[in-house]
Amino acid sequence: MVEAKEHGSDTENELRGKNTVTADSEGPAVRRLAPSELVELRQDMAESSAWAKAELKRRRAEKNQKKSEHGMGNGIKSE
Repeated sequence: MVEAKEHGSDTENELRGKNTVTADSEGPAVRRLAPSELVELRQDMAESSAWAKAELKRRRAEKNQKKSEHGMGNGIKSE
């Protein structure tokens, strides 16, 4: 995961001020992410996706290994 970094450059502060949208009575305030924040978010999402795919692959292999140890799913039908 991406470590938290200090944000405080003048450019980021200016962008933050310009992109702030005030809250209305129906929901919370939102703002556009700064370009550097978007890059970090995309990187974090890509890392998370890669981890999830690897974890699912590992779990599937583990499940298939357990089935084969017990004679399940090997094409032989027991009666």
